[in-house]
Amino acid sequence: MSSYLLATAASRLLRHTAARGSYALAATTSTPAAALSASVLAGKVRSFASLPSHQVLAMPALSPTMTEGNISAWKKKEGDVIAAGDILCDVETDKATMEWECVEDGVLAKILVGEGAQGIAVGTPVCVLAEEGADISAFAS
Repeated sequence: MSSYLLATAASRLLRHTAARGSYALAATTSTPAAALSASVLAGKVRSFASLPSHQVLAMPALSPTMTEGNISAWKKKEGDVIAAGDILCDVETDKATMEWECVEDGVLAKILVGEGAQGIAVGTPVCVLAEEGADISAFAS
């Protein structure tokens, strides 16, 4: 199945299951193709021929009402090894400045949104986390 068809099917599946609630997603992703495409669309580990295994981390909702945030300061730089629990950056919202704590181990391969960026919507890709030991030079461009 082509990647376009797989992504389209996964997109429809996610829209449909989101309308039915979180339990529906677990019940409908029993096939490997659906599970794979759902995880790819959700920002899980991704692999492409020219890039090492990685995850694209998106702007998190650090509070229930957060819709966008600003990156006030990066605490890690590209190439840094990151352990679960390390602080990636400071995120400013309309109410407070909070630390974004990484929940995965890896290497910060690429920062997609620079320090000082404002109005970043929740869900917008912010950085790329590669597996430890991966050649991150592929993410330079």
